[in-house]
Amino acid sequence: MIKLTKYFAALSIYYMLVACTNSPSTGQQLANTTPFIDSNPTDRENTIAAKDVWHKAKFRGVAFRAIGQEPAWLLEITEGSSILLVTDYGQSRVTYDYTKPDINQNKRITQYQLDDLTLKIEGKPCQDVMSGELFEVTVTLKAPNRELLGCGRALH
Repeated sequence: MIKLTKYFAALSIYYMLVACTNSPSTGQQLANTTPFIDSNPTDRENTIAAKDVWHKAKFRGVAFRAIGQEPAWLLEITEGSSILLVTDYGQSRVTYDYTKPDINQNKRITQYQLDDLTLKIEGKPCQDVMSGELFEVTVTLKAPNRELLGCGRALH
């Protein structure tokens, strides 16, 4: 009951703030929407996912996602299925078959060997150099001719 009361209080404040804006389109948009309490959780999660690439990846079944800069890259691990690596600002895309990693719990390191690429996930905080966003782990990708550094997080 307390959670429901807090929800309605927050919703009332939200509607008051919206009513104070000079934008009639905001009010029209609210009139065409249904508050989350009337919708099912799947709709709410889908709404969030439509705005967030991390949630989109989670709904696709991705268990771990990482990003890096200079050049921009991303990594998605779908457990039991595949490991996707997109590098060079999206110009290079390689999908590896999923392989079980070597895990060292004492050092908090998970390592995958993917053909000529070594993927190392370390349990130490990381900050994205472009956005400043904080992440739970540091990710290093080592190939014969390059090393990519970045940050990531588990999605499940």
